[in-house]
Amino acid sequence: MVVDGTEEEDAPAAANLHFQDTWRGYYIQKVCDACTVPCRPTNGLANAGNVHSDSEACVIIGGKTWPKDRRWVASICVVSLLAAAAYAWEWSVDGRLPGGGSRTGLVAGIAGGLIIAFELLLWPRKRVRSWRLGSAQSWLRAHIWLGLLAVPLVLMHARLLFIGGLLNWALVSLFFLVIASGIWGLVLQQFLPQALLERVPAETIFEQIGHVARQQCRDIEKLVDAMCEHDPATHATDTASRHGHPNDDVDDNDDDEYAVVTGFRSMTGIQGKVIETLALYTTAIPGTLLIRRSFFAEIRPYLLEGRASGAAISQPLVAARTFMALRTSSPAAASVLIDRLEAACDQRRQFDLQARLHHWLHGWLLVHVPLSVALGVLLAIHIPVALWYW
Repeated sequence: MVVDGTEEEDAPAAANLHFQDTWRGYYIQKVCDACTVPCRPTNGLANAGNVHSDSEACVIIGGKTWPKDRRWVASICVVSLLAAAAYAWEWSVDGRLPGGGSRTGLVAGIAGGLIIAFELLLWPRKRVRSWRLGSAQSWLRAHIWLGLLAVPLVLMHARLLFIGGLLNWALVSLFFLVIASGIWGLVLQQFLPQALLERVPAETIFEQIGHVARQQCRDIEKLVDAMCEHDPATHATDTASRHGHPNDDVDDNDDDEYAVVTGFRSMTGIQGKVIETLALYTTAIPGTLLIRRSFFAEIRPYLLEGRASGAAISQPLVAARTFMALRTSSPAAASVLIDRLEAACDQRRQFDLQARLHHWLHGWLLVHVPLSVALGVLLAIHIPVALWYW
């Protein structure tokens, strides 16, 4: 059986509960690639799900990374103060605002240009893992703090923005757009991983969301098919829909006598996914035809496609009213099945939230990276032009 994209041994016939690793740590390290706090299960908890406590949330700046960040903050403050002092001294001596051609402005411009060149090297450093030039975490930390140091240096080189020329203004404007987009991305990566920890206990690997959702839907459908009365008017249609979904890539050779359903459990700060193997009913529960019809009309499309299905049940309030109505109109013996359906919809809702947070975590790069490349191009043009007219 495949669960969350990883191979798992077939579950025994009897009901079996165990914690399964959701690889949350892998996902967070993938999206921020800068966490110095281990994000994987600790010794003795190899099969635990999420072992993060609130104090161990993965952050790029702060928390347990503060000792390293503190050195960067101190260094940046010292360099900025020294540069500002030199700039103010030259301003007082010359009696006019130093520009890019002054001694202080030239040194600040050279330092700022070198920093920008270094910033652009982060992308190839991440792509070429064989480079033994420091860890990716160290590079990202330097990328963040040196980028902030470049701000006062560029301001001094640009005569505190009292400049002229279209190229100069384009270069400065693009620089500050890059800085603003980088700060926005930093803020997102500071807080969204924590949101994943708290609001998405069902988190799986992003690329596997579709597969995991289809596997879950198939197992829930087996429960519905076994426990609910068949509707003669729609039985043929339901059977065709079960075997004809274009994206159904799950194994059709699974044991039809058992269904594997997913739940979540939290014990002593450990939050994990629970896999439960249930024996299927041999006879249907009378009075459950409404559950079957609701499943194929509303619940199944939502489990397969999520919010893209347009199902009203994607809204928590609508879902709560729907399942409350099913409990009211169904026999007590079907309450377990209704609970499973509601839990499955909740998990699908968490997958939708994970997808949205994932796009937020990565979407800002679609702005930051092209702007950075454009800044590098303009800088390469600015340097020979400035030297020509110096």
